[in-house]
Amino acid sequence: MNGYTLIHLTDTHLRPPGELLFGALDTWARTAEALRAAARYRPDAVVVTGDIADSGRDIYAGAAGLFARAGRELGCPVIVLPGNHDVPGTRAWTAEAFTGSRTDTGPGPGNEVHFVGGLRLVTLDSDDPGQPAGRLTGEQLHWLDAVLAESAPDGTVLALHHPPVDSLLPQLAGRGLARPAELAGVLAGSDVRAVLCGHYHHAVSGRLGTVPVWAGPAVSYGQDLFAPPQTVQGLDSSWLSVIRLDEGGFSAVPVPLRPAGTVVFSRAAVHHKAAAHPIAAHPIAAPLPGAVPAADTTRFTRPLPEPARAPGHPYRQQPLLPVSQGEPVAAP
Repeated sequence: MNGYTLIHLTDTHLRPPGELLFGALDTWARTAEALRAAARYRPDAVVVTGDIADSGRDIYAGAAGLFARAGRELGCPVIVLPGNHDVPGTRAWTAEAFTGSRTDTGPGPGNEVHFVGGLRLVTLDSDDPGQPAGRLTGEQLHWLDAVLAESAPDGTVLALHHPPVDSLLPQLAGRGLARPAELAGVLAGSDVRAVLCGHYHHAVSGRLGTVPVWAGPAVSYGQDLFAPPQTVQGLDSSWLSVIRLDEGGFSAVPVPLRPAGTVVFSRAAVHHKAAAHPIAAHPIAAPLPGAVPAADTTRFTRPLPEPARAPGHPYRQQPLLPVSQGEPVAAP
């Protein structure tokens, strides 16, 4: 079985050019930064699990250009699916740049099959318009069951927006995937190796039956896990996740793109099979003279394109997070 590295991005919340999210955050710059950082890990694919737009803004032509350019620079597909902020039925959403690597489609936009080598990636549109929780229809579940009836050489990764596991925040209770047991029943006995999601704006790991679930932290901003009761509060943070699949199983590592704090030590790495003495391998040993700075993230050779303005259209209602019209996030 081949090993794979996936970069998982989620909840970019892109707004029309010149508009900042909550009047403060340039989500286009954050998304471009995440895509540049992805090059460091030499991914086999980038998976973006929804809420590409913020509050249904029609930025899809610009986003398609951004992701297509990133795919060319990274040399891998960028696989995109809709979230509850998105409008997957528009012409822009179904543009070739969003669907170019698909090998099969299901009921409606956002339900697709992609292959990366022998690894199958299946995307699902889990939004239930106007409802706080996500939902998969019977038609979607039957289609997924038919797809999984035949195993892929290196297994399958399932991607959707709404997590089938709960958030740590009681304020977000009931905002994940409704009736997760239905999905668990379809996945039981299949070759699905992991489920990737977003939506909560904070990292969550869990299991759906025996299948690992990873809800990644957001590119746009993070949830404050210390927010007062009855308050949803956003933090200035930006993340990507590095997913690794190999014979040993599945791992997910959240990687911050905003500075995480002051560097307390920096020293040359010592590569060896085993430490001669336990103390010698202690991770907080004092820094050595002439410490080596941390390696810089690999950069693209050319800048990513600026988004193009596109006409607006009606959008899906957002029951989870405050609609960003430039007002501050709810305070204590």
